[in-house]
Amino acid sequence: MKIAVLGLWHQGVVGAACLAELGHDVAGADPNAETIARLESGRAPLFEPGLDELLAKGLASHRLTFSTSYARAVEGAPLVFVMFDTPVNERDESDLSEIFACIEQIAPALHRATTLLVTAQVPVGTCDELAAALARRGRSDVALAYMPENLRLGQAIERFNAPALPVIGTDDDRAFEQLRAVFAPLAPEWQHVSLRTGEMIKHALNGFLGLSISFANELGNICDAVGADGKRVGEILRLEPRVGAKAMLLPGLGFSGGTLARDMQTLRRLGREHGLPTPLLDGAWAANAEQNRLVVRKLQAALSELRGARVAVLGLTYKPDTSTLRRSAALEVIADLAAAGAVVTAHDPRADRNELAAYGAFDFHEDPLDAVDGAAALVLMTPWSDYRGLDFAAVRERMAGSYVLDTAGLWDAEVLTGLGFGYDEIGRGRQGRAVQTGPR
Repeated sequence: MKIAVLGLWHQGVVGAACLAELGHDVAGADPNAETIARLESGRAPLFEPGLDELLAKGLASHRLTFSTSYARAVEGAPLVFVMFDTPVNERDESDLSEIFACIEQIAPALHRATTLLVTAQVPVGTCDELAAALARRGRSDVALAYMPENLRLGQAIERFNAPALPVIGTDDDRAFEQLRAVFAPLAPEWQHVSLRTGEMIKHALNGFLGLSISFANELGNICDAVGADGKRVGEILRLEPRVGAKAMLLPGLGFSGGTLARDMQTLRRLGREHGLPTPLLDGAWAANAEQNRLVVRKLQAALSELRGARVAVLGLTYKPDTSTLRRSAALEVIADLAAAGAVVTAHDPRADRNELAAYGAFDFHEDPLDAVDGAAALVLMTPWSDYRGLDFAAVRERMAGSYVLDTAGLWDAEVLTGLGFGYDEIGRGRQGRAVQTGPR
């Protein structure tokens, strides 16, 4: 079957490559000529494990083609997937202008009785608005469907091929059967819900995850204060069936990246629009905003003076196994450190070097040892596996101080304290017990 995929950044490229691997003829489209040229050479617009190899296979089999024309991509395609990575503004509100502009462009070229599947993250009710926009262009024959996307950066191919939420939201039975046939190899059973229910599921999922993270972090902060181990508390709670083995209950930094934030803000906005109070979501939102400031507070407590202090930050990307810096917690923390007067140096093994050029609050080094040279404190932000094998004896020699804040619990506390570091974590009850600073 021919499938058009519109919007080619992260989820669109992953979706196009995976659908071609399933045997479909996939026409991907994006108006950015540079993006298309890159894809036609087999290179994804951002790093995702295994994605370049999958693109190369699709291109070699001729099941995967790319174009700068949305209209050309949808010609003769009974299925059109709208897979934009919806941008958000600084208030975490979705910008849908590109999606609606795309729909206007493709309306005249759509195949008769097309099924249009939206996987872009959009506020509930958006698909009805898209249907109305198509109807105004004389395309009431187009069936709308929504699938809640859950492609995690760094695990996107795995998540696409084994969806945790096999659900299709549509009010059209024919569209559901058509889509279920396409996705049958990925899950044995697909849940059929209404269009708006499908849209709401994505808000509900990310809202719940955001609440869980905020709870775990607040609990971890209390554990720090009383000398309890918040990580072990979370691990034990996961043994309780009513909680679940993969519940997000381990203390750390607040969520970032815009994905969870977008849906929490959408739910809060819907509450306001319908006159419904959302005190739980409001509280979690405020708690998350405060959590990342914990890094500065810990550094202020560990160092006699943060102003003028040299602080090394390892890991800048939104999360491991991606190259994007978009909405990264590390950048938020660095901005707070710079505002407090600290001199920040940084390293990241895969951060997009072109994106790095847009940030001037830190000095970037290609070697992590150069980044820590002369630093009074070291902060691990993004837990890249590359940092597991760091030569800590060399780090200790290069640093002027010895305070280490491991926000992800990546490193072995006994090893680092044995080397003379003042090792600190979030939520592990170490606060005030392992802080040694100043020159050796």
